[in-house]
Amino acid sequence: MTRALAALLLACAALGCAPSLPIGFERERAAAERAYSAGRYEEAAERWLAAERAAERPIDRNEALYRAAASYERAGQRVEAQRLRDALLERSPRAERAARAAYDRALSQLDAGETAAGLRSLQELLERYPSSGLAAPALHHLVESARDRGGDAAARAELERWRAPLAKTWLAEVIAYRLAQELERAGELAAARRAYLAGAKAYPYPKGRYWDDSLWHASRLAEKLGDDAGAVEPLRQLLAQRESARLSGSYERPRFAPAQYRLAELYRDRLRDSARARREFHAVALHHPKSVLVDDALWQEALLARAAQDQRAACQALALLARERPQSRYVACGALLCPSYTPPSGSGECRDYVRRQVSP
Repeated sequence: MTRALAALLLACAALGCAPSLPIGFERERAAAERAYSAGRYEEAAERWLAAERAAERPIDRNEALYRAAASYERAGQRVEAQRLRDALLERSPRAERAARAAYDRALSQLDAGETAAGLRSLQELLERYPSSGLAAPALHHLVESARDRGGDAAARAELERWRAPLAKTWLAEVIAYRLAQELERAGELAAARRAYLAGAKAYPYPKGRYWDDSLWHASRLAEKLGDDAGAVEPLRQLLAQRESARLSGSYERPRFAPAQYRLAELYRDRLRDSARARREFHAVALHHPKSVLVDDALWQEALLARAAQDQRAACQALALLARERPQSRYVACGALLCPSYTPPSGSGECRDYVRRQVSP
């Protein structure tokens, strides 16, 4: 091999050059896509089958066969579509498109009223392709179908049925979270709270998909059960894991800022600790500056500071509010809490519903 050719191959590998495809395959694929875009689905299916015959690589043959099945489905030829999906699954059960073909087959059967066959297909998908992204919607279909037939108890039983078979897959966390939701739905709040906490412990940050949701709901249920201190602890666990990226941005999760705000509310309303509530409200602006809750938090901090006759702290909170959120509905009302406060230009009039928060 010459040095020039070797250099060309290395450059091609570095740039991710696509493999050369047979001209016949490319021609039929282009024709199939044109036909499909024009709504000529049966023609598209036939073109995809021609592309499948012209393909040299298994991955291209499987893709063409899958697309032919999908085209026949759109053309209303379900039997032919199912035949092609079955052929794909029999020929290449581990192909990239196999799980998708199995899922499409199940949905087609369910849409046609073939409920028993469709549910069997979903079960087979879970058994054969538990790592697929389509396994979660398949599980959801099975659970909700069970609910339709036998109510909430049947849905819960369906989840329990899959707990052991899927224990070593990513769906184990999904099942644990769904079971906690089912317990709450059934009104078993103490058991649901324990289940949420167990799920957060078993699938912790940073990999746990439902870690923050589980802690959030555990806190919410603790408050419902009258355990105010118990409502605080899951939120503190959640916020303790917050971290910032070294270069830019953060590893922010959607629950972080709401958890910080709710923590402040708990100290204010449930634990009657005004000083701690002020610090926690301020932490919303300090640690979550991009959150939509920042102006609400700073306003609440100012209200608490005024109630504690800490005029200086109230004015500081309002000054920060005016600087960080000049378009907030609260900036026009700052003088109600701080006599020396000057609202930014263009802030408009203080709304009555905000005034009532100061003087009910």
